[in-house]
Amino acid sequence: MKKVLALVLAVMMLVAAVPFAMAEEAITLNIWSFTNEFQGMIEKYFAPTHPNIQFNFVLYPTDGGEYTSHVDTLFAADAAAEDAPDVFTLEAAFVKKYVNSDWTGDLKDVGFVDEDFSTCIPAMLQIGQDNATGVQKGLAWQSTPGALMYRADLAEKYLGITTPEEFQEKVADWDAFLETAEELNEASEGACKMFCADGDVFRPYLYNRESGWVVDNALVLDDQLYDFLDMMKTCEEDDLYARGQAWTETWFAGMNGTNEILCYFLPTWGLHYTLKPNCVPGADGSMSDEELQKLSDENGGTFGLWRMVAGPVGYSWGGTWVGTNAAKVAAADDAKKAAIKELIRFFTLDEEFLYTYAMDSGDFVSNNTVVDKIIAEGGTPNPFLGGQDHYAMFAEAAALADASTMTEYDEDMERLFRDNVTLPYIKGEVDLDTAIANFKAAVTNAFADITVE
Repeated sequence: MKKVLALVLAVMMLVAAVPFAMAEEAITLNIWSFTNEFQGMIEKYFAPTHPNIQFNFVLYPTDGGEYTSHVDTLFAADAAAEDAPDVFTLEAAFVKKYVNSDWTGDLKDVGFVDEDFSTCIPAMLQIGQDNATGVQKGLAWQSTPGALMYRADLAEKYLGITTPEEFQEKVADWDAFLETAEELNEASEGACKMFCADGDVFRPYLYNRESGWVVDNALVLDDQLYDFLDMMKTCEEDDLYARGQAWTETWFAGMNGTNEILCYFLPTWGLHYTLKPNCVPGADGSMSDEELQKLSDENGGTFGLWRMVAGPVGYSWGGTWVGTNAAKVAAADDAKKAAIKELIRFFTLDEEFLYTYAMDSGDFVSNNTVVDKIIAEGGTPNPFLGGQDHYAMFAEAAALADASTMTEYDEDMERLFRDNVTLPYIKGEVDLDTAIANFKAAVTNAFADITVE
């Protein structure tokens, strides 16, 4: 078990709420998360101005469902236990599972009102709502619209393309994307592949479905899933992609230039926390642009060689929402409720913090007022992207975001589909009808409450 109990900080919270402001003793909040990102943000941005609270951080990785397994086990046994989280983070793969349950609390129970959410990007707000009741149970500090990142030097070398506008024409829709993949494979004699992994294109297809996995308790296989399989079958048979897997050595090798991979479908966080820190072997995520540029220049990395375009379709991928443990909130006194509210408010609604965080990190925040301010000031010319303004481009994508197809079953359904359909079908191990039948059987076994026809 990979249980990480982070250091306990003593800090003070300054809030307007009288019960909390008058608290004689430090208030302790238990924070559970699946990465150390939120902990780092608390320590850097929140602690210096809120010096009267103690945090107990508990981190579990998402690998193998470890995080959700621990959450589920503890909440089922005793959600109000002393060591249970007061506040916990939720990622896109399982956020709906929890906000649609009784385990997460209505944010109004700690003092929020509807007007507080007026500047939030609508799709991210919608994801944090209980589908059945519309109750707001989670808020996000970031929005995660996606784009297509591509290597400008490889596009020029093999395709004769010198501008993002020209490249966008080559990937304007999925037919154009596939044609360009074939052109690239031929021009490079197989040395350069259009993309690395099936998961790279799965996310945009998935996001553009008209229906989620489950509608009215019945399994739905949207046409986009079949279009995705057609695309991947062609790419497999014609050797148009690197046959890698996300988060593996092959995937990262295309980012740092060890292998020639032209494109990556990545959202906002993928640009800043995945592609950029892996643009050269030996890079450190804490390095400045200048340090990364120097290391890249000295070691044949790819800093400055990337550009971004909209790609074939708009999509979104990921995000982190902050929610409360309903049982702990119900048992909390007014001072603790005020502390919980201030923590969530600061990171998800405070425009001064969100502006500072956006300028420090380049991350795309989930607040329209802050986004508009950044763009009005000239945006964020990014040396990693050859000077392109990633904020303006992501803002256009965020405006198109739609969270209506997200369900509490997404994490499990995506895994079952890949294991039973995508991989065995594109590899030629089973025909499509057999693959779909195997998937339906797996869904029936996993979910007694879902009707499968």
